[in-house]
Amino acid sequence: MLSMPSGDTNTAARAVILRTLENKQAQVTAIQDTQQRHISDQVFDLQNRNRTFFTNLRDLPIEVIVQIFAWIPVQSVFRYRRLSTTINQCLLTSHFAMLNMQAAVFQKGSASTIGGLWLVVPQSYQAVVARAMAAQVKSVVGGDYEQADYGNDYEQFEKSLPKSISCLTAVEEIIVEGSNLLGVIPDEFGALKNLTTLCLGGNSLTGTLPSSLNLLCALEHLDLTNNQLSGDFPALPSLFKLEILSIAENCFTGPVPTVFGDPRKLTYFYVADNLFSVLPASIGQLTSLEQLLISENAFSCELPSEIWNLTNLKIVEMSGCKLFGSLAGVGALRNLISLDVTKNQFGGEFPSREILNLENLEVLHLVGNHFSRGEILDMTERNFRMVLCADRDFQVTHIVREGFRKCRDVHFVIPSTGDISDSESEESDSGCDLEFESESE
Repeated sequence: MLSMPSGDTNTAARAVILRTLENKQAQVTAIQDTQQRHISDQVFDLQNRNRTFFTNLRDLPIEVIVQIFAWIPVQSVFRYRRLSTTINQCLLTSHFAMLNMQAAVFQKGSASTIGGLWLVVPQSYQAVVARAMAAQVKSVVGGDYEQADYGNDYEQFEKSLPKSISCLTAVEEIIVEGSNLLGVIPDEFGALKNLTTLCLGGNSLTGTLPSSLNLLCALEHLDLTNNQLSGDFPALPSLFKLEILSIAENCFTGPVPTVFGDPRKLTYFYVADNLFSVLPASIGQLTSLEQLLISENAFSCELPSEIWNLTNLKIVEMSGCKLFGSLAGVGALRNLISLDVTKNQFGGEFPSREILNLENLEVLHLVGNHFSRGEILDMTERNFRMVLCADRDFQVTHIVREGFRKCRDVHFVIPSTGDISDSESEESDSGCDLEFESESE
């Protein structure tokens, strides 16, 4: 057997070692290249080149959106509804409302009062708030009433009366005048058995009154003035104790309502500027009335004599009603302070003696009628001078002018004489600009 020289053996061993080192180095280089590519890929991923990361708020999972927005105050959170459909739907859920609701934000003045913010938030939110505060809320305020006390600006938004108001079963007063309310009065109001005051004047409410109004037996003060409500005003059950009714400046039709539970409770009755067609004799049942304001209704009927049964009356306004008949009997109104019968068709004998005996009478408006007979009205012996507004020809024949003060009001009627130039307006304050011989005011 031939043996390899020692020198050749060493050379071969070194060659093996070098190849092994080269292989290991190649493996290390390969590993380094792999790691470098992985790091580069991660950088590219962070730059959204290969997949989507949550760099936009609207891309977040709905659970995360809820948790983020639940920390934003109620007054501000709804401005984010336009970010996306998903966010909008999230903010309108009852679940989100319960997370975000802070009762103190809705309270005004005390823990028992909620203000205009409640009327502005979405319906789902309104329902959550109403249920959460049902037992403690005694008052709901907004509009002119709230602005006077709190300087709030929630009333610039159009809104409707929420059906969830039925949850506020402890509420005693709702005063949301001038709140830019639209739509109808919801039938859900009938659930408010403790309600004593309901003031919805100065809005744009439409439609007829809900039948559930008959269920509000605790109601004492109802104000629906200056809306667009229509239909007949319903008769109210005998359990009612209504004291103040103000429904002027609407479109109510039919006879003037006179059934309000106990007729002896009503003291203030304001139904002017409607479409009522009849002034019924039953008006005489409202024996506690102190103010009767029925102007600008086209009754075109005879004034019922039962009106003289209302001996507690202090103010009577029935101008522009096309009423006819006589004022005989007015002397029974011993507490009368102001009487306005302008722009009607009253005629016959003017009750001068009865007027003279009304010791509390301070203001008398007669312009635009047709009185043709009666004694001269002489008030010169009175301790004070009464304000009088009458047609010129009536003053000449029926009035001792020294006993009165000039009327400062404007009554638009056609002049009864030719004293005013034809160049003037057809409608003029003919009885109100006369120069009485009176003491200075």
